[in-house]
Amino acid sequence: MMDDLIKTGLSDVDSALGGGLINGGNLLIAYDKRSLGWALGMKMFKSLLDNGAIGVIFNTILPISKVELRAKYVGLDIKKEGEKGKLYIIDLFGSKYGIPEERPYVFQIKDWSDDTGIPKLLRTYKMINEQIPPKTTVIGLVTTLEGLYHEFGREIMNSIIRASLASFESSMLNRPFATISFLNTEALMDYVTAWLYSLSDQIIEFISRVEPTGLEGVVLVLKSLVPGFEPHHHTVRLSKEHFMKLI
Repeated sequence: MMDDLIKTGLSDVDSALGGGLINGGNLLIAYDKRSLGWALGMKMFKSLLDNGAIGVIFNTILPISKVELRAKYVGLDIKKEGEKGKLYIIDLFGSKYGIPEERPYVFQIKDWSDDTGIPKLLRTYKMINEQIPPKTTVIGLVTTLEGLYHEFGREIMNSIIRASLASFESSMLNRPFATISFLNTEALMDYVTAWLYSLSDQIIEFISRVEPTGLEGVVLVLKSLVPGFEPHHHTVRLSKEHFMKLI
């Protein structure tokens, strides 16, 4: 698995992670309320699609129109990629709230319930997998883990994550795949965040801080199970100074 890392196409990111995404692994993008950590994850997702991967978005927290808006922030046109067969969406948010959906690349779990939802979800994984050409790289994007917790509760979140890990392990054996997951760390209790960290094979954490010079961020590359990897960090300026006349 370590010998065939999946290159994101973003050289700085690949280098920071020890060479790229781990084949079969999960990259956790963690951030606080002020940072744009999710934007890096979305940019990585776009770059991977641009380089031939098929994307599967696991949407838990927003209507798809809002996900499309965030994707456009980094130049990703979800509608265009979906219509080209390069992107699929598993819409748990729309499933739960009964939002009508007819686009062929959007999959919902009809009549979701805690008892039947997960088996239906696993069948959806299988349906999507069967539509993707063999040996094509698949990149999952979970947006977001805190949405999964708040919309479905801790017990169902745990069951979905465990069942998904087992399903991916068995169904993706003949193709490269990886998952990028978003997590707003301030939206969950520390012990839940700690559990999600422990499940991740690679972790990039964004921590913002307000300084006299403006908003700055520390990007911590905390974990990557690539031989020889060492944790490190980068500092970035997140805001430009402007003066506003109030009176």
